Amino acid sequence: MEPIELRPYGGTAYGLARQRLASRWWPCCWHPGGVGWEEASGQLPDPLMMAVTGGEVAGWAALAGREVLLSADPGQPEVATALAAWAVQTAGPGELTAAVFDGDKPAAAALAAEGFTRPGKPAPLEALFRAARAEKPDLPPGYQVRSVRDGEEEARVEAHRRAWRPIEMPWAGERPAYATPEATSRFTMAHYEQCRRTWLYDQSRDLVIEAPDGSLAACCILWWDPATGTGEIEPLGVVPAHRRRGLATALCAAAGSMIADLGGKETHINTAPIPNYPAPALTYLSAGFELRRRGEYLTRPA
Repeated sequence: MEPIELRPYGGTAYGLARQRLASRWWPCCWHPGGVGWEEASGQLPDPLMMAVTGGEVAGWAALAGREVLLSADPGQPEVATALAAWAVQTAGPGELTAAVFDGDKPAAAALAAEGFTRPGKPAPLEALFRAARAEKPDLPPGYQVRSVRDGEEEARVEAHRRAWRPIEMPWAGERPAYATPEATSRFTMAHYEQCRRTWLYDQSRDLVIEAPDGSLAACCILWWDPATGTGEIEPLGVVPAHRRRGLATALCAAAGSMIADLGGKETHINTAPIPNYPAPALTYLSAGFELRRRGEYLTRPA
């Protein structure tokens, strides 16, 4: 085996490499669409380390707070070993968790070697899936689903920002501390422009719902990966004034129909029920999505 070189993340070339690896290793990893969105929208975990062998990216690891994220070539277990060791050393003292996808034996072994164990009742790693099928979106009168048009970039960004304004998100109970009246979405035109340059982005699958007054009432991106036969919806948002009208369900129907037309298998949304933010998952479940186990969380004591 070629020597393993660990390099700090640096630039979109590594981002494309992470997406292509995800496409090859699915379903034992995150979907390549979500990986691309994460980078384009400025939400990469930090620190993020890449493993390179023979001049090619063979895996990566990152720390998201006290959680270890790891994805490595299943055919090169030494890569997972090197990345797990880096993560533990970088994190320093204290308890750690790590998500391990079902079937990813090299990652599980590498983390076990670093002291991670399976709790008595491990928390499951879950996400939502629905079989792709042709269907007509059910919309209120005057609304229509369509692809975003040239020249609508500013309106598209504004629709996202309004949908994701922290104080107006459908929290359950007490809002988190950052959801203040002054807080805004961090999504900018620069993020959107980067998103449109990202692998697997296609403008025809950048969906919006136009309201009767011509404004954009909701939006989502469908990241279709023909290699996996799966399309991920990431993100999906509805402008507050247009909520509780079935628009999120309509976008999911439109996305699923697109996947079916392309010969794909299923639609994926990388979320699960969250106690203080249950509305999205409940909406998707009512729209026919099913919660599927994808793995579990290991822990490493302090």
